[in-house]
Amino acid sequence: MTITMVQTTLAYKQMPAEVTDQLRQVFGWLLWGVEVALIARLIWVGGRLGWEFFRPPPGPPAAPAEVARVLVSWIFATVAWPIAGSLLMDLAL
Repeated sequence: MTITMVQTTLAYKQMPAEVTDQLRQVFGWLLWGVEVALIARLIWVGGRLGWEFFRPPPGPPAAPAEVARVLVSWIFATVAWPIAGSLLMDLAL
C-alpha cells in the first residue's frame, strides 16, 4: 500500500529535464558566487589578521574568530548545494 502511494507521489511531482538542467545551472552559479564572496572575505580577514599582528588592538583580536566563521560558512555552503540539488533533482527521477 505505501509503495504505491510513494510511486504515485513521485510520478506526480516529476519535473521535465529542461527545468532540472536550469536548476542545476542556477545552483552552480549561486555556489560559485558564494565561494567567490567567501574567498574575498577570507582575504579581507587575512589582511586584518596581519594588521592586528603588527598593531594589536586593545582587546582580544577578532580576526581568528572571523577566519573560523568564514570556514564554517564555506563548509555549510558546500554541503548545502548537494542536499538542495538532491532534494529537487530526485523528484525528477
